[in-house]
Parts: sequence; structure tokens; C-alpha cells
Amino acid sequence: MNTVLAIVSGFVALFGLGCLWFWKKLRDEIALMAATATSRAADIAKLAPGTVAEVAGTIRCAAPLTGEFSKKPCVYSRSEIERKEERWRDGKRETEYVTERTTERHAPFEVEDVSGRVAVDADGATVEAVEVYNQIGNSTAETVMSVVMSVAGSGGYERRYKESILAPDIPVYVLGSVIAGGALGKPPHGAKIKEFLITYKSKAERARSSRRTSIIMLVLAILFFAGALAILIAAIKNP
Repeated sequence: MNTVLAIVSGFVALFGLGCLWFWKKLRDEIALMAATATSRAADIAKLAPGTVAEVAGTIRCAAPLTGEFSKKPCVYSRSEIERKEERWRDGKRETEYVTERTTERHAPFEVEDVSGRVAVDADGATVEAVEVYNQIGNSTAETVMSVVMSVAGSGGYERRYKESILAPDIPVYVLGSVIAGGALGKPPHGAKIKEFLITYKSKAERARSSRRTSIIMLVLAILFFAGALAILIAAIKNP
């Protein structure tokens, strides 16, 4: 057996397993959303702690944060600095993207519907936010250094600043567990169901996007497994 090809086959199969895991995670999420009825905000406090529940309403926050780059008010922000590096190797220009820093922040907020409000502790949540800032820009010194490096044949670099937020007073959908005080938050330690989702999309929109992504992940998993099998057969036939 060709050892190199066998190793490559194993790595390709691992990619397939990763896609399959993500497919199952999305399918479990879709099934949980379908099985969970939307509660009124005022009724969440009546449920036992640990109960999986969901609400849909409007974000309310008495003390919002300020976005790092956008400077917009928000209850959640995810800011990222990405560096694009360009280098010349063997007469060819190569581009590489490196994430320098990612920062997540969140403030206590409530979800309001016609029945009242329920508090949400976003710590540990999977948050789907709205991108409000995406700009490229180096400082003057960085621009000069990049030009010097490019002229010297070493390539250059530039930074991209991105930020996604959840702003106050926008619609939100929350799927989580009831925690102490009658709020919604992350499931307790050891809970069988670990989903905790906060998104600006409606329940129906989130289900549709998750369904589309799950199909893509399943197709990719099949392709990766087929590729791994083909490479393994080649490895056996070409020792």
C-alpha cells in the first residue's frame, strides 16, 4: 500500500466526518426548533429551570454597549481584525488571510412581546448578528511599511476591520433554557439538549437557512468520503 496516499485518504475522510458532524448538528437544531412551541415572554418565568423554551420579540436594553468599530449601540458585538498578507515565492504572488483578533461582548437585555418581557443572558450563546462594519485600512505607518515591503519584493499587507452586532429595538428569536430568575440562557451543565441560539432572523428564516446549509454539508460529506475511498483504492493498487 502507498503510505502517502493512505494518509491523504485519511485526512480527506476526516474532512468528511467534520461535514457529517455539522450536518447532524444542524438537523438536530431544526428538529428541536420544530418541536419547541414559541412561548410568551411573560410565561417563561413559570417554567421549571432547565426547560427548553423559545421566545420571539423585540430586543430591549437599558444600558447598551457601543460597537468597537461601528460605534453603534448594541447588546452584542463581534469585532474582528483580519490581515491580508501578500508574499512573493518562486516568482509567484501568494495571498494569505490571518485573523489577528476576535472580540465578543454582550450586555444583559430583554425580549419584549405583547405579554411582557423576559431577560436573556447571552453568555455561551451561538449568536447570529448583523454585519454593520467591513472596512480595509492601514495606519499611515503601516501603509508606508507595506509599500516598502512590496517594493523590496517581500510583498505587503493590509488589515480588514469587521463587526457584527445585535442592536436594541430590533426583532430577535431566542432558543435556550430557562435559568434561575426566570430568564433564558445556556443549558445547565450536563443537560442533554445544549442548544442556545440568538438570531436576528425569524424562526422560519433560521430553519430555512439551517436546512440549506445542512444539505450542503451532507453533499460535501458524501464527496469527501467518495474522494477518500478513491484515494484509498489508488493507494492499494499503487504500493
